[in-house]
Amino acid sequence: MHLNRLLTRVDQLQILLSRDFRVSDESDLPGFVDRELRAAAAVGSIAELESLTKSAIQLTHNELNSCGLVLCDISPTVRQLAVHDTFESLRSLMDHGRLWEKRYFATTLETCNQQVSLPITLQGAPQPPLDGRTLTPKHYHRLWQIYNLPKTPFPEVSWEGSLQKLALLRNDIAHGNLPISEIFAQPGRSASDVRYYINDIGLFSINFTDCWESYLTNRGYLAG
Repeated sequence: MHLNRLLTRVDQLQILLSRDFRVSDESDLPGFVDRELRAAAAVGSIAELESLTKSAIQLTHNELNSCGLVLCDISPTVRQLAVHDTFESLRSLMDHGRLWEKRYFATTLETCNQQVSLPITLQGAPQPPLDGRTLTPKHYHRLWQIYNLPKTPFPEVSWEGSLQKLALLRNDIAHGNLPISEIFAQPGRSASDVRYYINDIGLFSINFTDCWESYLTNRGYLAG
């Protein structure tokens, strides 16, 4: 996983946000630099979190795909992910006969001896079970539910709030929803606020990695 990379980036971004960039003239340069740094910090920290999350999922899928498991060996919630393509095909399948064939397959997985093949997306399309959108707390609640990860994603309430605020900030910046001066004129988006959110993201990422490593060590993906 990419935890060390994320924590290094978080530390670097917090250092940048703590710098004083005042200059001697009366131009808007100090405000411009400060806003751009906050924007870079928000976008960069979310990007590192997305990389960490995707790497954890792909590491898990690689491990399960290579250890000779069959569908009836794994937990029901992970089993549904192993037949992701089947569920996706049901969205638009027009052939009535094949539709019921696939429905039968999807509803009898607990007795299926087909080898596990969890999806791995290297580039382009989103990595299932992610949806390609900016990560928010709901994505992590979903991951805990699907993989049956231990403990809880947000043992500290502030972590969930910080991720939600940082995700909204990232989207405002990336999609140009408002002029950047207006984005950072809103409450809760000062340099100290953004530093706080990024610090929480680092702490959340440590918990995320610990839970995921425990899950793999204890083979939490196996059927009970």
